[in-house]
Amino acid sequence: MDLNYLFLRQQMERSLANAAHNDAARAAHEEMARQYELEIERKSGGQIVFPWHRPDVAESARQQPVNALPGPSARS
Repeated sequence: MDLNYLFLRQQMERSLANAAHNDAARAAHEEMARQYELEIERKSGGQIVFPWHRPDVAESARQQPVNALPGPSARS
């Protein structure tokens, strides 16, 4: 399985969990999404993580923005 497929399935399960009409269905879809997230983390060698499941990563993500633009270079 490639990462694109895993991300597709993870997003589908998150959407299904959000649209679920009862707690059992919501929990089942959330668990499936979590399993896809774990597989994404494993396949990416830890380069992709889901901070909402990892408090240590969530804290560092708040302190260091992921999409920060570099500062002006000396050539600018």
